[in-house]
Amino acid sequence: MKDHFKHVLYIGPHYSLRGGMASVLKVYAQSIQPFHFIAGYYYLNPAASMFYFLWALIKLFWTLLTNRDIKIVHLQSASRGSFFRKSIMILLSKVFGKKTVLHIHGGEFKIFFSNAGFLKSYIRFILNGVDEVICLSDEWKDYFDTLTHKKKAIVLNNPVIFPAESIQKKASLPVKVLYLNHINRAKGIFDVLDFIKENRDWLTGSFNFEIAGAGDNQSLEEFININRLNDLIEYKGWIEGQEKEKLIKDCDVFILTSYNEGLPMSILEAMVYKKSIISTRVGGIPRIVKPGVNGWLISPGDKAALKTIFEEIKNNNSILDKYGNCSYEIAGDYSPFAVKEKLGRIYEEVLRKKIPTDDLRYKENKYAETKTH
Repeated sequence: MKDHFKHVLYIGPHYSLRGGMASVLKVYAQSIQPFHFIAGYYYLNPAASMFYFLWALIKLFWTLLTNRDIKIVHLQSASRGSFFRKSIMILLSKVFGKKTVLHIHGGEFKIFFSNAGFLKSYIRFILNGVDEVICLSDEWKDYFDTLTHKKKAIVLNNPVIFPAESIQKKASLPVKVLYLNHINRAKGIFDVLDFIKENRDWLTGSFNFEIAGAGDNQSLEEFININRLNDLIEYKGWIEGQEKEKLIKDCDVFILTSYNEGLPMSILEAMVYKKSIISTRVGGIPRIVKPGVNGWLISPGDKAALKTIFEEIKNNNSILDKYGNCSYEIAGDYSPFAVKEKLGRIYEEVLRKKIPTDDLRYKENKYAETKTH
């Protein structure tokens, strides 16, 4: 397979920012050389972000005009404003005759599209106009295929960096439970807080909960203080770097009970550190969390199911060691090398005359068979 990465220009949020897309791009930047990149989003302030986007458009125009090596523009997108910003960049790239790959991460794209009104036709136009749509699970592929004239969506794993060494922490009481993500109701953290409040008597002494992230931290801290849960819950705020790594290393269980997701990088990051996972059956999560293998899956908001899980852990916390080892094995398919291999094959097909996604999947299966023989 030829090295097509030198012909690719990546566009997305600046990878120094928080969030799943930025984390993916950060891994790409470390594993792909040369890594041609334009940040289309950086500032949270709406006015500043608009000027930053306009500057990114100018940089895109100049790059496409002057760099003849660029043949593919690969855009990382969520929904709402992120999608519309990328759509303008897609149209500009098409003016220059470039191939375009739209990589959709947003876990709320279905909600975004259903509420789009008269803009639905424009969204479909963009999805049909790109050369490839990349998504994060078979569920999302089936959905995006319904929005396009041709079944063109393909599933690509998010890459995650593995630690230099992953020494498993043996679980013991009290079990450390970590939530590491945005603080909002859609992520399910307030369901977890309700569960802790309702079951504090038997949770106390057996579990400690650590919460890290940014967002509606005021409501979070008020809930903890009003319900006097400080003995059970410690809020760390937003963390990153070595502090984040240490927090993941030191926990026994990772929890994320979202209502909508693509494929959460936070879960993958916990898995490479051999952690068992409690999560929900949404988006691409069932691809990486297998009930009875490396964790538990519940329906969003199901606090009764959470009680059953935590009772099981309390009665047999040794299961966490087994699940953690399985998490590490499953995460192997999400290594930067494995993801880069598949991404290279996608670019190869995009640069050729387009073939059906099913044919590409067939070629991938044959490729996998070849590697195993």
